[in-house]
Amino acid sequence: MNIVNINENCMSVVFEERIDPEINAQVIQLKSAIQNSAISGILELVISYNTLVIYFDDTVTDHETLSEAIESLTISSTAQQQTKTYVIPVCYDAPFNLDLDEMASLHNKTTEEIIQIHTSKPYLIYMLGFMPGFPFLGGLDESIATPRKASPRKEIPAGSVGIANAQTGIYPLASPGGWNIIGKTPLKLFDPKRDPEVYYEAGDYIKFKRISKDEYDAIEQAVNNGTYEIETEVQ
Repeated sequence: MNIVNINENCMSVVFEERIDPEINAQVIQLKSAIQNSAISGILELVISYNTLVIYFDDTVTDHETLSEAIESLTISSTAQQQTKTYVIPVCYDAPFNLDLDEMASLHNKTTEEIIQIHTSKPYLIYMLGFMPGFPFLGGLDESIATPRKASPRKEIPAGSVGIANAQTGIYPLASPGGWNIIGKTPLKLFDPKRDPEVYYEAGDYIKFKRISKDEYDAIEQAVNNGTYEIETEVQ
């Protein structure tokens, strides 16, 4: 790993320069080791694909002290971490599947084949970013990898599920964006009134579950009533 100073109160620990589940696991293990250590002055730890960004109080510690403390940590590369798989219900029907037909045509597949492939396996959450609760998911089948749209939409509805290049993700909030939208979940993935505000974190998994429009409406009502409990699987 390589420690890089960013500014007076920020540094990053960079692992190998590639996107890989094992490297991402090392980033998560380092975060856990720091959290469980007696290192003082840490303000925030932010995970990305192959990097841990560390924000610290420069009145308490400095780059040299923090670097030495991190290098002295014992980090097990074989440690088994308990992860969760969050099952996200998604309606792939109109009016939510804005780009599904176009994607199917691009890949010479039926819309049913696109949906089957998209829902066939769990996806690792490499990191959260772009907006609160937006999961960057790895493991998308290459056969449905799709370039971003040439002209981004001015607003994509909250809950929209999309594909951009070799990634899939979910928009927790309404936002401009260039991802190809294939469905929508009725869940509130980010809710500042809920504890936790976001269900999942980096290192967890998301599995998409196809639902009908009627099921979408029923789940949406349960979410609004505060009675819906997200389905999880502990690994």
